[in-house]
Amino acid sequence: MKLRRTNTGSAIICALCTIFILSLIGATVLLNCAARYNVATKQAKAWKEALYAADAGGDIAFAEVRKLVSNPAAAFSGWTSGVPAPGPSGNGPYTLGQANSLSTSVTVDRLQPTPNPNGVFCYRIRATGTAKLLGLPRTGLDSALTASGTHFAANSATRGNGDTLLRKIDFNYDHFKATYGDGDGNNLALQTVSKPQITRRIELIATPQTLNFTGSLEVSGAFSGPGSAGRIDSWDSKRGAYTFVANNPASPYYADSRNGDVSVGSSSFSEGGPIYGNVTTNGGNVTHSGTSISGTIDNNVPFTIPPLVRPDTSTFSTGSGSTLNLPSGTTPGAPAQYVYSSLSGGLTINGRTLGGLGLVPVETYVTIVVGSAGSKTGDIGPITIGAGVNAKIYFTGSMNVKASDLANNNVDGAVGVFNADGTPSIDYSRAGHLQFYGISPTDGSMQSIAIAPPGNLYASIYAPSGDISLTGNPDWYGAVVAHSFVGNGNTGFHYDKEITGFGIPIDYQVASYIEDIR
Repeated sequence: MKLRRTNTGSAIICALCTIFILSLIGATVLLNCAARYNVATKQAKAWKEALYAADAGGDIAFAEVRKLVSNPAAAFSGWTSGVPAPGPSGNGPYTLGQANSLSTSVTVDRLQPTPNPNGVFCYRIRATGTAKLLGLPRTGLDSALTASGTHFAANSATRGNGDTLLRKIDFNYDHFKATYGDGDGNNLALQTVSKPQITRRIELIATPQTLNFTGSLEVSGAFSGPGSAGRIDSWDSKRGAYTFVANNPASPYYADSRNGDVSVGSSSFSEGGPIYGNVTTNGGNVTHSGTSISGTIDNNVPFTIPPLVRPDTSTFSTGSGSTLNLPSGTTPGAPAQYVYSSLSGGLTINGRTLGGLGLVPVETYVTIVVGSAGSKTGDIGPITIGAGVNAKIYFTGSMNVKASDLANNNVDGAVGVFNADGTPSIDYSRAGHLQFYGISPTDGSMQSIAIAPPGNLYASIYAPSGDISLTGNPDWYGAVVAHSFVGNGNTGFHYDKEITGFGIPIDYQVASYIEDIR
């Protein structure tokens, strides 16, 4: 029998070797892809979670800023420097997430050196969110080298490149602190990180929401304007005392005289005298025919006025007597604060003077809360404020007085009044120096606010539950927000445009949100 020789065995061996080599290549590629996939997915996950952590820090800080209005005594309790003045005040790190894999730290700075006319500030919130970076400490190949050929290491001269820069990855050093310090270039340091991490930073600007006087008369219910002998117009106290020029286009004050806007949150509107401004109602039938309205008319503007709650008086001093001499050192943000059971017998409020300038009056600030919660009795009698006194008076009951009983001894244009540092005052509005705030009754009832002759009144009032009547011949200079308004006879109402920025803070809002992408 003759044996046949073939190459079958060699072919099988070659095929097996080829399969083995291809398997090794495939396994290597698969392992490399799996490793890179795991790294990429974990980095993408940490990238998103770092922003969630930063947002959480922003929410924590914003909640503290809101306490400056709702509960000032508790604001920034336990933070590094208390209420930021100017700051920064910081807190953290707070840990969160699964197995505390996320953390956030926040700082808050006060933006402007002086408060707005309502005594409040704007704040900048900076929050850093950090996510632990699990898995292999690596990035894409485009991050392997810098232009100079060296591996990335954070310092003031290099920022890294590729994914390390894009995803804010820190393997050994905090690149942001090394390059930007606190964000403003202060305290630069080469700071190590305990574990690889991804960091993202956000910045919020918190601005106060205020109950503002944005027009001459704003009522949520019925409006019945002055009689045919009266009028509603405006002026700007920065330019001096009121002068009627609304019918004189040649006057240099003419442009400021036709902003006596009236806003009515119902369909109930009537007026006898001219209104030099715009008129809005909610379902009314106001037209220019047969009326004297200089501006635009819109009968489809619904709105509501939120109730005004009683301020927290736990830190207020108890007032007594008919004379109040204010202390020195008051500011819009830190006024003298008093609570009175009643002012039905009247109160005279005296301010401060500067001796170095010949005993000239200085701007002085006071907040007074009158009456107990639920009070229905009249608790506001004659009020007299001295030059430079800025009085905010909250009342719980009714106010029924003669216009002459509310004596405001300030002047428009702040002539002769100075700030505490000796500079001339720019608090121009006489009416803005005397502000009344009607606290809404908790049972939903209305307050009676009646202003009778004789005399004129320089004051502003915010009373969402107030039914206001102006009778006889008084002229009211200032602004009104109320439930309803009735003006008869030859009463007049004149809106001071300088009051637009006045009011009281009720909350804070986020005015801007950005991510710091450096």
